Amino acid sequence: MTLDLIIAGRRIRLRSGEGVSIHPDERFRAFVVTPEGVPELTVEVLPGRAVVPAEAKRVFDARLMEETPGGVVDSGEPFWEVLSDGGVVYAKVSLKDPVRYPVIVIPRSQMTWRLYADSNTGEVDPLPWPVDGLLLYFLSAVKGDVMIHGSAVSCNGRGWLFTGRSGSGKTTLAAIFDRYGDRVIHDDRLIIRKEPSGWMLHSTPVYRNDEPRETSLDHLWIIRHGGSNVSEPVDGAPAVAMILANCIQQNWDREMAERLAAAVDEVVSSVRVSRLAFVPDKSIRDYLVARETEGKILAAGAATSVLGEEIPVTVTAGGYSMWPVIRPADRVVIEPLRGVMPAAGDIVALRRDGGYVVHRVSEVVTIEGQQVFRTRGDAVTGPDEPSGAGMIAGIVRRVFRSGREVRPGRRRLPRVLNRIAAVIAGYLTPVR
Repeated sequence: MTLDLIIAGRRIRLRSGEGVSIHPDERFRAFVVTPEGVPELTVEVLPGRAVVPAEAKRVFDARLMEETPGGVVDSGEPFWEVLSDGGVVYAKVSLKDPVRYPVIVIPRSQMTWRLYADSNTGEVDPLPWPVDGLLLYFLSAVKGDVMIHGSAVSCNGRGWLFTGRSGSGKTTLAAIFDRYGDRVIHDDRLIIRKEPSGWMLHSTPVYRNDEPRETSLDHLWIIRHGGSNVSEPVDGAPAVAMILANCIQQNWDREMAERLAAAVDEVVSSVRVSRLAFVPDKSIRDYLVARETEGKILAAGAATSVLGEEIPVTVTAGGYSMWPVIRPADRVVIEPLRGVMPAAGDIVALRRDGGYVVHRVSEVVTIEGQQVFRTRGDAVTGPDEPSGAGMIAGIVRRVFRSGREVRPGRRRLPRVLNRIAAVIAGYLTPVR
């Protein structure tokens, strides 16, 4: 029997001998296609139990983790392991109900693999969880794709990926975007693949109603819950490290690890990456949509480039958070730092996706050897998310109002009074 699946744009052919019928779980139903052409991977499905050579060395293992009311608990029971004898890799899974031990046999540099289902019947489910995940992981590793835990959506024609540690809000974000009509690509296991048009996001079969979905990868966020919505761009080695921390990977094989690191580095070089602290309600969608317009992206990129050449940049203030020192429509001059870090009391421009936030430094502290800047607006009662030195785009010492230069002084009144005055000013300002 021959059965083809297309997952993440790659054709996988499952093939069994006479008398063995292949019946994948229903979550694969939408991924089954008519067998044709040459597959990228052929998997010979065998019903018996694999014999792993005694000389094969265990290089990776994972124990069964169980969900409990108190959180995820390590059961101490074996779940799956990887063994290697140099030329062949063996991925062995321990399943219950019924007890069996499927094994994927992967000869290096070959795209025909064997899958021993350890089944006593003529009808075989070749891809029970986590056999399917292991097979997709090794295929991704061989092909230079990136498998990652995350949620992805297509919003206004742009593909957005949210990734982070367990409990950081990936599924929450997917639900928020889904509620407002955006297309959810997946909210668990995704594959990032480089294609002629650029990097693409693909769904994988995890849930019963899964189907093949894809979108371009236009922005990747490393997420966490926060007291406010803040999207800060990050690039270079820090971005690579943050993404790798959320990739599905096994570090025992140097070649696969290097290939994954190179792929993630290439993603970072061509896709915008940011840290995102968010409030889990509709405001996060509104916040991101407002900052992801083509005009804002281009303008922010140009301003950052100019500041990087140590040339001042002038922007127009648009809010009341620094009232009365900086007011809406003021022209704010951002001076490059030129190697001098700001001190408490200075007004700085914080890098944000789609522009800058101009707030005052309230405190500079050192945490684990790194300078951290605590900031807040003069008319804002709550502090901003702490910022590292890399988030400080420049310092503000000059402001132009109605064509006249004004020097932004220190905060004179309590923030609460500034806030009240800002609210009144906003209410009284005529709409133009």
